[in-house]
Amino acid sequence: MIRKRQLSLAAPIKVNTPMLLDDFLPKYEFNEIHAVTVHAPPDRVFAAIHELRAGELSPLVNLMLSLRTLPSRLLRRAGPRLADDKPFLQQLFAGGFIPLGEAPDREVVFGLIGQFWKLTGGDSPPIASPEEYLAFNDPAYAKVAANLLINATAVSGAVRLSTETRIHVFDPKTRRKFGFYWRLISLGSGFIRVLWLKAVKRRAERAIN
Repeated sequence: MIRKRQLSLAAPIKVNTPMLLDDFLPKYEFNEIHAVTVHAPPDRVFAAIHELRAGELSPLVNLMLSLRTLPSRLLRRAGPRLADDKPFLQQLFAGGFIPLGEAPDREVVFGLIGQFWKLTGGDSPPIASPEEYLAFNDPAYAKVAANLLINATAVSGAVRLSTETRIHVFDPKTRRKFGFYWRLISLGSGFIRVLWLKAVKRRAERAIN
C-alpha cells in the first residue's frame, strides 16, 4: 500500500515523461509530491536549484529542521546549522544526502538511507555512490529518494517545478515503525519542501526581471 500526499500550486504539465527518480527507487510505500509554477525558462530554473543559498529560504526551514533533530542535538549527534551564504543543495549533500543523478535543465535526484524513526536518528550507512545506493537492501533501514523536476506547461514562458519524495522500507515490521514516524512528520516535511520550491521560484523569476 502506497501512502501518498500531494500538493500542487502549479499548472498541469504538457506530457508526463519518464523521470530519473524511477531508475533509483521505482518501488516505494510512502511518497509526497509538491509543485509550483515558475515563470522562467528551464535553464534558469535549473540554475536556481543549484545556486539557491540557504539564507534565501524562510527562517521557518531552519527552525523546523532544528526541531526534527532536537533529540540528536541534545545528544550532540546533529550536524551544524545551515550556513546562509552557501548553496542549500550542496549543504544537503554535505549533511548526508547522496547525489544520485541529473538531467541538465530537467531533474536533480538525491537519496538518503537511515533509521529515521529512532529518537536519536539511528545509524546511517556509509553510501558513497549511486551504485552503492542501488545495491543497498538491509531490511533494518529505510531508503529515500527525492527529486526536483522541471516540466513544460501549457502556459507560455512558464514551467512546473515539482519535488517528489519516495520512501521504501524493506521489512514489514520496520515499515510499521516508519509509518508511525511518517504520520508525525509528513506535514512538516512537506511544508519544508513547499518553502524550498517557493524560494527557487523567487530566485529564478528574479533573474529574468
